Amino acid sequence: MSTLRPVAQQHHQTEPGSAEQIDTLLRLMPDAAVVADAAGKIVAANSGAESLFGYPPAALIGIAVDSLVPERFRSRHGGRRAAYVTRPVPRPMGAGHELWANRLDGSEFPADISLTPIDRPEGPCTLAVVRDLTVQRAAWEAGAWLASIVSSSEDAIVSMDLNGTLTTWNPGAERLLGYSTDEICGKPFSRLVPENLRPDVEAQIARVCRGVHMPTGDTVRLHKTGLEIEVSESLSLIRKPSGTPTGVSAVLRDITERKRADRELRRLLVDGQRRERWLGSISEVRLAMLAGGGLEQWLDLIARRASELSDADGITVSVVADDDDSLLEVIATHGKAVQRLRGRRFPIKGSVAGRVFTSGRSSLAADPSDLLSTDQADAVPTGLGPLLFVSITTLHGSDGVLGVVRSAGRATFGPEEIRVVESFGQQAGLAIELDRAHGDRERLAALSERERIARDLHDHVIQRLFAVGMALQAASRSITDQAALGRIGESIEELDATIRDVRSTIFSLAVRTSDRVGMNTRSRLLDVTSLAAQGLGFQPRLLFDGPVDTKVPEDLVPDALAVVREGLSNAARHAKASRVEVRVDVHDGLSITVTDNGIGMGDSTRSSGLANLRARAVARGGSMTVGKGDDRGTRLHWQVPLGP
Repeated sequence: MSTLRPVAQQHHQTEPGSAEQIDTLLRLMPDAAVVADAAGKIVAANSGAESLFGYPPAALIGIAVDSLVPERFRSRHGGRRAAYVTRPVPRPMGAGHELWANRLDGSEFPADISLTPIDRPEGPCTLAVVRDLTVQRAAWEAGAWLASIVSSSEDAIVSMDLNGTLTTWNPGAERLLGYSTDEICGKPFSRLVPENLRPDVEAQIARVCRGVHMPTGDTVRLHKTGLEIEVSESLSLIRKPSGTPTGVSAVLRDITERKRADRELRRLLVDGQRRERWLGSISEVRLAMLAGGGLEQWLDLIARRASELSDADGITVSVVADDDDSLLEVIATHGKAVQRLRGRRFPIKGSVAGRVFTSGRSSLAADPSDLLSTDQADAVPTGLGPLLFVSITTLHGSDGVLGVVRSAGRATFGPEEIRVVESFGQQAGLAIELDRAHGDRERLAALSERERIARDLHDHVIQRLFAVGMALQAASRSITDQAALGRIGESIEELDATIRDVRSTIFSLAVRTSDRVGMNTRSRLLDVTSLAAQGLGFQPRLLFDGPVDTKVPEDLVPDALAVVREGLSNAARHAKASRVEVRVDVHDGLSITVTDNGIGMGDSTRSSGLANLRARAVARGGSMTVGKGDDRGTRLHWQVPLGP
């Protein structure tokens, strides 16, 4: 028997080795091993090979080594084996070849095979050591699969050591956070964290390193550009197979769109709830208007609901002042912040509220002093912030302004809140319009009643008085007693005066139902006497005789009004009368007589007002006299001629 030795790579000569030496070598090997001759026949195999390939003991001896190769590789394997025999060189395991082996039952398994040429007396042989790589290949495939998942993931997947230094960085992290692998690996994870969040993140990583499970949470991380990105982040501990912690992995998912969708959903929910509340409030306001009440009650309700839905701290409702159309008057408020503004007046000119009233367009103001002119800025309550003004519009145009205010420091009003307030401005306009309609209806009812009374007076009272007068005149023809005739005559004259009074009353009722009241001479004179009643303490008597409305020219009406006004004014100031009568006669001229039963005017007859009336009469070719009445008091008589 000869000793066994390896074949040198440069010289293909070996020392002969015995079969016993080969068997001993095979038994000592931990891996499966077979020895094949130059023809490819297996001449020796250890028990590891028999177990690995599934053959009974000694069953491998004498079979072709090609039978241990899957059939799909056999044609190529024969050529490669023949080439190796001609130039045998050692080939260690892990040479980078992807090899497969075939078991007796036909199953295949991945293998790593080392080849060593040996020499023996019968001829050169090759020692093949075979190692099953099924487990390793599965691990390799799992690792490759995991690496593929990490590489292709849209999420950012990074890892760091236990000190927080980044060690791996997948393409998803590069897309999300902007850093390349070379730029960020080796840098601390805290570079990705906003300054204010770093203490919390460091504490979380420390807990993960201690084995504490951290749930996935939403947070913010920094892009390379410094932009904050909303992400969902999960931290996990990385362990060796032995269980020893080696680092921490972080999976970050971009949730910018989800957050945007969440915010939009919340906005839609809030808008839906606000709209539902708005519809309820509008219905409440309209039901309140239909139920009656009054303008003040309706506006108070509108102010309350507008304040609630716009999240305001104060509401004001301002309309044009009754006696000065250059001012806005606050007639309704809600909220302590503006409570003391109720009843206050503000100029239209020079204020934001005035511009809104004039233009009809809503306006925002940051400074509450914009509500007033400069010289009234101190009237604004302190502590007020953003202001919103919307126009109150009716069929007649702009009728007022709805003001909405928040406390200082609060956010200004948004578009949706502006639309809500504008809708309540429309409701305020509807309330004002409805109040006007109610007033018109009440006035129409009063006018209808006046017409009815006037008709009744004309159709019944005057006719009866006239009939009584006619009866007295007829009866007087048969009476010879002069004293009785005198009394009857006085009664007839009193009836005639009563008829004239009733006719004046009928006219007074009738002209107020006319659409042309402002153009009617009689109505103007009636208005003057009505206004004088407050100063006199009673209603003066006004009598008309002749076609006052048709024959008195328009340019003469101001003089006639001045005469009546001055005469009644003098009676109120000087006469101390209990009765005043104004008689207007129109025939060939205009004659106005004002008489009272007072104490007389004394030196007041030389007043400038009377001198003015006298000058008016003289200028028109007429005259004026002031003297004592029939019994007592004063009598003013003013007359001017009328043209043909």
